[in-house]
Amino acid sequence: MDRLAELFEQLPLPAVGRILRRTAISALVVGVAALAIAIGVSHPFVGLGACIGLGLGLGNIRLITGSVAKVSASGTEHPRRVLAVKTLYRLSLTTLVVIGLLFASVQLGFGTAGGIAVFYLLLLVNLVRVLLQHGAAGVGA
Repeated sequence: MDRLAELFEQLPLPAVGRILRRTAISALVVGVAALAIAIGVSHPFVGLGACIGLGLGLGNIRLITGSVAKVSASGTEHPRRVLAVKTLYRLSLTTLVVIGLLFASVQLGFGTAGGIAVFYLLLLVNLVRVLLQHGAAGVGA
């Protein structure tokens, strides 16, 4: 986790914005495609769950950026502890939502879990793409 934080610190701010923007657009495209395919194969709840999962992933990333900005601006004595507690709350809430949807409908719950996984895969792909564009030597530039 520390290495990932160091990696994001080395990226210029416009690059981080570009990663988040591309991930959000990719998630929207994948969500629409998943819903269309799921309806086409008569499993609409899986597609709906995928859209919910993609939305949860996007919401989580937005909350992370907001939390980091608030903690950085406040000058908290132990910022890692504060961020860790907030992350634990967010992950707990996300897990409860997925489990609740799983009890409501197995297709909806598994679609949601898959949507979250796909969202973070999209985030990783977009991160690697920006890193390759900047090159190993030019990341801090």
